[in-house]
Amino acid sequence: MSDFQGKFQYLDESGAPTQQGACRLSFDAQNLTLTPDNGSPIVCDLGDLDAVNAADWELRLPLYTGRTIVLRQLGKSYDTLVHDLIDAYRKRAVQCMLLEDMGEVARFNGNFEISGTHSTSGTAEIRLYKSNLAVLPNASSSFQWRLADVDDLRLDSSTYEVILQSGSERLKFTRLAKRTEEFATKLREAMNAIATQTSQALHGMFPFLDPDQLQACAGLLREGRSAPLQKLSAIHKLIPATLAKNAVDEDLKPYYDKLVALSQATMGYAGFKLIRPEGGDDATASPVDMAEPQGGEDNAPDADSAAPETLYWFFFPMVRSGTSTPANVVAWEASSRSGRATYFFRLIDPGQSTQIADSACAASVVDFSVRRLNTVLAMLNFRRRPIYLSDEELASDPKFHRYAIAARRLPEVREVRASFLGRALHSSPEAWQTQVESILKKAGA
Repeated sequence: MSDFQGKFQYLDESGAPTQQGACRLSFDAQNLTLTPDNGSPIVCDLGDLDAVNAADWELRLPLYTGRTIVLRQLGKSYDTLVHDLIDAYRKRAVQCMLLEDMGEVARFNGNFEISGTHSTSGTAEIRLYKSNLAVLPNASSSFQWRLADVDDLRLDSSTYEVILQSGSERLKFTRLAKRTEEFATKLREAMNAIATQTSQALHGMFPFLDPDQLQACAGLLREGRSAPLQKLSAIHKLIPATLAKNAVDEDLKPYYDKLVALSQATMGYAGFKLIRPEGGDDATASPVDMAEPQGGEDNAPDADSAAPETLYWFFFPMVRSGTSTPANVVAWEASSRSGRATYFFRLIDPGQSTQIADSACAASVVDFSVRRLNTVLAMLNFRRRPIYLSDEELASDPKFHRYAIAARRLPEVREVRASFLGRALHSSPEAWQTQVESILKKAGA
């Protein structure tokens, strides 16, 4: 554990010092401890830091609580402290984004600028993984993009800019110097590898598709994304039935059939994710978190240790009991062997639920909500515990603290957790049915 000495101030939300004086500072791979000469230590997770700002021989560490630790008079150890702390801060950020086992390809340093729903910019270390891109700034929160979600990549050799587009979001990288072209090349290679694997997987799933149909299917049913079954059927009428036949594990078929009966027939979604071992590590892009405990029905594992090569899932927008009227509920069912339960979510806030009953806007509301759910699940690498564990469980169990940090930092995760209605365990069709009825009753469906 690194150990440093200096002077500190502990500032409140208004910037006024509440504590100050001489101190010792130490940190490891997860926690930072500041021990004043007089007073109790201040201890926090490195994931609780919003930034590590170093300038003019001063180090400022803003916390998610709004308070800030300021360190000065660190002497000759200043440069070492800054270097080592930033390195530890980035490693913890990668853990909290659930990227540590994703297979790193390369690292770069440069400037970034993101515009769209959220806009920010600055300097950062950029880590390219086989399936994700992580941006790790010092002065703001880290974030990631899934490569399968990138719609366009452009290299402007005249301005040394690399520009990515994903929906309405635009991410630009500059000041990569001589590594600009290398970054663009490695990024495109990683994206092409995913696209190739996806098309090959789809060809294996749907061998009846001709090349044009397969290309259209690959553009719609991207790895890690959900696609409307109705649009897939428009490409080829056999796709939905083939998915139901080949993407649903035999033991899970009874639950799948019941969900079909409870849902809107024309508004279902399907998706898949390739599970690829990265360098021999176990939990890759798999939704398995092998560090989590295994247990019985009340502590069902997220996935089998011998997970299938592909994770399949379906979204089922529900209808009100005994009617064809849409309900403000969607069910998510992982239909391959990793499925241990059916997860239920509200589509939109209850105060806006009349939009679901309006046939003119119901389809767009469902589509937006399913895409939001899918985005968050992909962001969590399809781990279920960050969704269904209570705030108390996330906060109290050290094993899940990185999930608690993700839930606290990411508004999308908070929104999905707030919309979570419950899960029905695959213990038996009868017990599952009882749980589903209870969840739908709770949702007013």
